[in-house]
Amino acid sequence: MVPRMKQILSIVTVMLFGLVLSARTAHADAKADAKEFISKQLEVLKKGDLTAIKAGFTKRLQDKITAEKVEKGKKEAGKFTIDDLVESAEAKGADAIKIKMKGGRTLTTLVKENGKWLADTIWFN
Repeated sequence: MVPRMKQILSIVTVMLFGLVLSARTAHADAKADAKEFISKQLEVLKKGDLTAIKAGFTKRLQDKITAEKVEKGKKEAGKFTIDDLVESAEAKGADAIKIKMKGGRTLTTLVKENGKWLADTIWFN
C-alpha cells in the first residue's frame, strides 16, 4: 500500500507542477501579447489615425471612438511609456487578458475575436 501511495503522490506532484508552470507561461505570454497590442495601438494613436484606432476595439466601442477622443488621447500618449501602461497582464482564460497600469489601475481588457486581440474598453481616454 505504501508504494502505491508514493506513486499517487508523485503523479499528483507532477500534475501540480505542470499547472504552476502552465500558469507562469500563460502569464508571461499574456504580458507579451498585451505589450505588443498596446505598443501598436499607442503608435497608431500618436499618428491620430481614427480608422486604425477603431479597428483595435470591439464592435460595441467603435462608434464611441471619436476624432475628439483620439486628439485628447494623442496629447496624453506622450506622458506614458509602454511599461507604465502595461505593468501587469493576467490571462482570463484563453480569450481575455486584463491589463493593469503602473499603480494598479486597470487599463483595459483585451478579448480575442476571430484570432485577433481587441480592446474592450477605451483605454486612452
